[in-house]
Amino acid sequence: MDRIPVVVLTGFLGSGKTTQLNAWLEQRQDLAVLINELGDIGIDQHLTRKAGVPVTLLAGGCVCCVVQGSLSSTLRNLFMARKNGDIPEFSMVVLETTGAAEPSGVLAPLEQDPWLRKRFVCQSVLTVVDVAAGAASIQRHPECLEQIQGADLLLLSRVDQAKSDSLVLFRQQLSALNPTAEQFPTPVPPDVLDRHFARRCRVTGRFQFAQPQASSLSPITQAKRSPSRHQLYSASLAWPYSLSWEHWQAALRQLAGQCGDALVRVKGLLKVENLDGPLLVQWTGSADPELTPMNQWPDEDTRTRLVLIVRHADADFVHQQMAHWKSLLSQLRSAPSD
Repeated sequence: MDRIPVVVLTGFLGSGKTTQLNAWLEQRQDLAVLINELGDIGIDQHLTRKAGVPVTLLAGGCVCCVVQGSLSSTLRNLFMARKNGDIPEFSMVVLETTGAAEPSGVLAPLEQDPWLRKRFVCQSVLTVVDVAAGAASIQRHPECLEQIQGADLLLLSRVDQAKSDSLVLFRQQLSALNPTAEQFPTPVPPDVLDRHFARRCRVTGRFQFAQPQASSLSPITQAKRSPSRHQLYSASLAWPYSLSWEHWQAALRQLAGQCGDALVRVKGLLKVENLDGPLLVQWTGSADPELTPMNQWPDEDTRTRLVLIVRHADADFVHQQMAHWKSLLSQLRSAPSD
């Protein structure tokens, strides 16, 4: 039996995984897509809808640790649905992980489950790296470092936003972290999906941390792993009401102020007065929010849906901030617009 190849598409929160995935879906109709979300509410699956391509959501936690069982059962169901003709036949599975996923943990079900191992094989681990976020992201987020060092190929996003000298230095830093991984600027053509890489032992091969080199790159190569797994926590909001654009602006500013440096990622669909579709908000760290009006809602659910992700020692912090923010939204709903 020919095994179905699985491509793991990983990269830190906001690095551009979904953008790259959509570029592949424009040219490949033989894919099945699994999308893993850290929050309880999925957003990315609505941004990757392509006629004839099965898209499945794995929400509620990281596939590398929290929802490994869900990944196993989803792959089983996908295989049987394909065999029975219930879904379009596909020749490859692309798994888009959460931004907090560790590659070796993602691969564990494929390597340890005998039923899956007989029918699926990991083709490659492709890591999207945000060049604009640069070395600071690697130093702050140990997950980013793990994803880079666990990659077969590095896909560099937002290259156009980096200065040429900074880009050269950053690529050298990436080479020091993972000497065997080729680097490609996004969007990367879909033929990269057909490249197969042999899996190696995490301790002795592919997933072993590169030895620090004595050079100007040492501040990154000597970065330490966080002992936690991984102090990234999420809270979700589903809110049936709309606000004016002015009030949404004020609300987003308030959310940034509440979370401070703990803010890592915000993604959601906002219900804005006088708009037929939602406003897509994508926001990473201290950067300005990316706001994109959509012509229509992706499904019948027209509520505001938003996921907040923070890095904080207290797991309750994110839920406290979301509860406070929801209270603010209720106040703004009853307030007149400017």
